[in-house]
Amino acid sequence: WSEGRPSSSMASLSETNETTDICGAQWLLLWTTAAYSPDKPSKQESAALEAFYTKFQDLCRSGPYANCLRDSLRDYGKPPVTSRRELMLWLCTTENRCRSKAGLPLNRCRYSDLMSRWRYADGYL
Repeated sequence: WSEGRPSSSMASLSETNETTDICGAQWLLLWTTAAYSPDKPSKQESAALEAFYTKFQDLCRSGPYANCLRDSLRDYGKPPVTSRRELMLWLCTTENRCRSKAGLPLNRCRYSDLMSRWRYADGYL
């Protein structure tokens, strides 16, 4: 516990890309994949993104956000993969659901903020 709320890799991931456990690493991979996906994916790219996100094994199996990604896919359905913008907004909504479940503050889901956070301006990882 830290400052009255659970200590969590999800909490620290909103400020830095340093991960402390498998769950934080999972979210880092999900976010960077979305941020570096094409702005308007082709049909083949959309199919690959859909397969990646829908078949992704939820690695958060313990703690207050256990199986949250899996549950969000079940409840919200497949992520939209026809544009980077829609995919990132879906991912932000999904992560906020997990953060809420864990008792963490929600992140702002503004596309420009998400792109600034997860993708370098020059496109370099």
